[in-house]
Amino acid sequence: MDQDLQFDQVKNKLASFARTSEAKERIVNIKPLTNIKAVESLLTQTEEAVKLLNLREHIPFAGSENIEHLLKKVEKGISLDATELETIADFLRVNLLIKRYFYKRKMLAPNLALIASDLVELTKLENEIYSKIEHGIVSDNAGYDLGRLRRKKCELKEKVKNYLSDFLKNKNYEQYLQDYIPFKKEGHWTIAVKASFKSKIAGQVISKSANGKTFYIEPAKVSNLVSQILAIEAQITLIEEQILGLLTARIFEDLQALRTNLAIINEIDFILARGQFSIDFSAKRPQLNEKQELVLHEVRHPLIQHPVPLSLSLTNQTRGLMITGPNAGGKTVSLKTVGLSILMTEIGLFLPSSKPCNIPIVKDIFISIGDHQNLDNSLSTFSAEMTTLSNILQKAGKRSVILLDEIGSGTDPNEGAAIAIASLSELINSGSIVIATTHYSAIKDYANKQANFITASMDFDLTTLQPTYRLKMNEVGDSRALWIAEKVGINKKVITEAKKILQTGKYPLKASKIIFHEKTKSKYHNASLAKGDIVYLSNLKKEGIFYQKIQFKDEIEVFVDKEFVTVPLKRVKLLRQAKDLYPEGYNLDLLFIKDYQDYKFNRDLNRGSKKAFKTLNKQRVTGIESGK
Repeated sequence: MDQDLQFDQVKNKLASFARTSEAKERIVNIKPLTNIKAVESLLTQTEEAVKLLNLREHIPFAGSENIEHLLKKVEKGISLDATELETIADFLRVNLLIKRYFYKRKMLAPNLALIASDLVELTKLENEIYSKIEHGIVSDNAGYDLGRLRRKKCELKEKVKNYLSDFLKNKNYEQYLQDYIPFKKEGHWTIAVKASFKSKIAGQVISKSANGKTFYIEPAKVSNLVSQILAIEAQITLIEEQILGLLTARIFEDLQALRTNLAIINEIDFILARGQFSIDFSAKRPQLNEKQELVLHEVRHPLIQHPVPLSLSLTNQTRGLMITGPNAGGKTVSLKTVGLSILMTEIGLFLPSSKPCNIPIVKDIFISIGDHQNLDNSLSTFSAEMTTLSNILQKAGKRSVILLDEIGSGTDPNEGAAIAIASLSELINSGSIVIATTHYSAIKDYANKQANFITASMDFDLTTLQPTYRLKMNEVGDSRALWIAEKVGINKKVITEAKKILQTGKYPLKASKIIFHEKTKSKYHNASLAKGDIVYLSNLKKEGIFYQKIQFKDEIEVFVDKEFVTVPLKRVKLLRQAKDLYPEGYNLDLLFIKDYQDYKFNRDLNRGSKKAFKTLNKQRVTGIESGK
């Protein structure tokens, strides 16, 4: 179902608005709800998110993509390092900010405030971490003698530096030296001594040059100072590990609370993503019903650029809709738009419509959609369609929606129409909503006479000979094949012969000597393009980064000179594939950032960076003072 209706693609689009990896994963795997109260609750949450997002305030948010990984380490008894501990503290601090934010706006978004109120305040743990960790390292005052030992280490390092400097400047040693700068060899600070004078310098030979003319010697005094440094570093490491271990143990004590907070953050992220989706598509909150009524007001397909809006109305008494009209006129897109409208509603999304639609909350959506005019009308094709139809007939009921594209095609028209009419009758009598498309006159005639069915036709412009893709209710369309053929200049002999065949049923049986050859694929077919691939655009004479294929068009979106442009697919040549350029798991969205500094600033805000919040406050103060 997801693939047939492109519901997976809608969920992927929704996931792009989420900030946390957990929320993205949840969206991709979400299943529609079939309880009207549960769906109503989701829509209310989405409505509150839209209200908050329209305030254009900065909502404090902590990315949780690293938190779950850190909690698993703690659970396994692995001590966190200073940076990881600071990440936990940042997460806790932003949790508190989120809780306060939603509390202050509880009149505007009471349901979101209620969800956020369950965030556990772990201020004591947060303060413990911040008091002992600063800028990704254990702070000097975190443990006994730690500050003094670090200062002592610095003093000893300075002594090493000064000793080496004085030694190299000493005139008494000038004749012994091969060079007048110190060298780091195998972790030791050494001086370069001429081979003939190596015995003049008290110290340890660390290495020598390839030609044997230079010996690198660590002076005895330096060796002594380095030994002291190593001893102090061992003490420092021991103290730091004790502090990191104790803080990790504290996190373990509050592990369950942290997981609770993580789940709440991801839930809020999911709700805000639904809100942002609704804002971006200028969507309206649908009304719900359990009466099998479906009313759409100029609903736009969310995956098509410049879609033609779809309007239709089905009531409890007229639950069946038969759509007719010429090929490529938009019948299949209409079916998909109906199915997506219901599925989107059942995961809490608003619909991109001109005004609120009325959507039935159903248990099942059954689909038989395929591009039948491009399929070989063989027994296997028809058999597959009948298998699908058999499954639908067995399972469909009062809370089902049935979407059937070109029902009964792929076999003898008379037999196909008979099977289709009998199936439609069974389905409509089961209480299901049934929407189907057809070219068969017998099926059109059945829909006209059946009380529970209404008809609709895909509009066709007789002047331009082009479909308008608009659904016209209460009309019956036809393929207009002979009329169009004559209008566009098909010779009169062919038109006359076609009319004769229709009238008499007799066929021209003169054998043809024409030999047909298989068509070759277009030389610019680029079905394998993937996000992040480097392509050459012949019309722009530039290289760009492939972003996405435009639905139902031979066009793609490409990122060129920090801008998105649309180009014909035939003008594109694949140069290098993303899989060969970037490591597995690389975030390809980073390739399409127009302003990296702005991206980095927003990322720091999302992770709760104190520095970023200070910068944001300064910007607000500056804006107020300047009257902006």
